[in-house]
Amino acid sequence: MELDAAISRLTGTAKALAIFGVSRIVILMGFAFSATYLKPNSGPGIWNIVAPWWRYLLRYDSAYYLDIATYGYDYNGNPQAMQSIVFFPGYPMLFRVLARILRISLPFSAVFVSNLCAAGAVVLLFWLVARLWDEDTALATVAVVSLFPGSLFLSAGYAESAGLLFTVAAFALLFRGRVALAAVCAGCVSGTRPLGFLLAIPLVYAVWRDTGRRFSLRSLGYACAAGAAAESGLMGFMLYCWIKFHDPLVFVHARAAWKGEGGGLPPGLAAWRQLTAGAAFQYLPNLSDSWFFLAFAAIAIALWRRFPPELNLYTAATLLALLGTRVFQEPGFTSMNRYMMLLFPCMIGVALIAVRRVWLMASVAGVFGAMLFMHAAFFAQWYWAG
Repeated sequence: MELDAAISRLTGTAKALAIFGVSRIVILMGFAFSATYLKPNSGPGIWNIVAPWWRYLLRYDSAYYLDIATYGYDYNGNPQAMQSIVFFPGYPMLFRVLARILRISLPFSAVFVSNLCAAGAVVLLFWLVARLWDEDTALATVAVVSLFPGSLFLSAGYAESAGLLFTVAAFALLFRGRVALAAVCAGCVSGTRPLGFLLAIPLVYAVWRDTGRRFSLRSLGYACAAGAAAESGLMGFMLYCWIKFHDPLVFVHARAAWKGEGGGLPPGLAAWRQLTAGAAFQYLPNLSDSWFFLAFAAIAIALWRRFPPELNLYTAATLLALLGTRVFQEPGFTSMNRYMMLLFPCMIGVALIAVRRVWLMASVAGVFGAMLFMHAAFFAQWYWAG
């Protein structure tokens, strides 16, 4: 029986990686299409490294991560100038260390680490969902995550793949009762992505549940320890900013330079315009941000009874944080597809709805795959796609 279970698990893992591999082929096809049929954007800030096809994965924010890995952080005190201090250190630290170990270039290391973390996240996600539900739902979840348009950033020179890997690892450990190790993974997330600190909420809940749902000095001590570990990455970054720039929240204050993402509109108006603009709003990659966010939020609410409390707490906290910091602020829904990549419970929700309906699962995979192809094509030629 144990041998059969191990073989089944290995087979399922291979299927999950195959699904992820197919989605990466879709991205490569988008790159090849763009090289022939799309005119490159010639706007300001366009740059290229001297490299083969994988240069298409290094766009926009990748330059800041490469600068951090190469030169470290710098900040001249002007909050209106876009500077690298707003980007968290976890991801550039990872690919800088790997570049030194393997003696490879930083740009290639950035792409390699992203894809390695993405593959690891897919495997852990498959195991987690198979344990909580079943293997069919797990494979459907992997398909939804891999083909989702924003999954382009799991392979690009961005921090999303590392953030997803540590987030899924934290929950996988948490559901096995390894709270301490889960808190360590959560700490890695909080040092990698801005909203990573929210993982402290399900961790503290798990401690409270495991200590008998009573308020006592013992349970309070465990909860504080778990919360502190979960915030260790963020706290470490704040300490660094305090020592070097005399402002522990400099990465927050420097975000003022990005306020123009919504076009300089009053809070909430950018989001409303993005919802009501129709097909004329720039191009489809940006148009899809708002509707995916609302659809995934609706799915999370509709299916909350089918999820463990820990996942519900994480989803609710993240959705509320995104509403408060982006939707109701100037950027609106801009880049929301990228932020949604860490909201894997919403992807599980899509899988739970579609897994028993072959026509629906095929439709979701087809639509997501077509959009992923288009996102990759636009992104490769310097048109923002998330």
